[in-house]
Amino acid sequence: MIGLGRVLLLSGTIGFILNGLFIPGLVNGKEKDLLESNRPIVITSDTLEVDNKNKMGTFSGNVVAKQEQPGEDPYTIYCDTMVVYYTEEAEKKPSPSQPNRSEKKSPTQQNRVDKIVATGQVKIVHGKDVATGESATFYNVDQRIVLSGNPKVWQGKNLIKGEEITVWIKENRSLVTSKGLNRVQAVIHPEEK
Repeated sequence: MIGLGRVLLLSGTIGFILNGLFIPGLVNGKEKDLLESNRPIVITSDTLEVDNKNKMGTFSGNVVAKQEQPGEDPYTIYCDTMVVYYTEEAEKKPSPSQPNRSEKKSPTQQNRVDKIVATGQVKIVHGKDVATGESATFYNVDQRIVLSGNPKVWQGKNLIKGEEITVWIKENRSLVTSKGLNRVQAVIHPEEK
């Protein structure tokens, strides 16, 4: 375990964590592909433990992950623990001696984020938009985020809450579900003229 007081990590590999973590309308109607973001993310925490054998990194204690957005408010996640699960995959790149021939490629090893799990007092902020819950899980392959543990999303004064909020980022759709007496609730304030 690395305990350097506050750990600061700049990484393009996990730099896309913060894009699109809100219900689609909360990113101003712009569909963002999390994989295409090359802006760095800054994660601070009390400790960082990297387990290469199990391909995971765990940020613990007062975790703050922030990614700047050109011309927009930054995306910021606050939580108690953030675990980044990754996979290694071979990426083929053209050989320097054969830049124009696509059949001659040399493999290189790349890490790809598989899943990110934020737990404990999760709060996601983008400008005036806020999402909260006890956990948020981002599934990279299908570009899906699941917010659970009394999840709530505020868009200005408007509020939506349920037992679980799922967002499919590329499809620009979301699903809010609840069971029993805890039904889905939306509080919508009419716009003032």
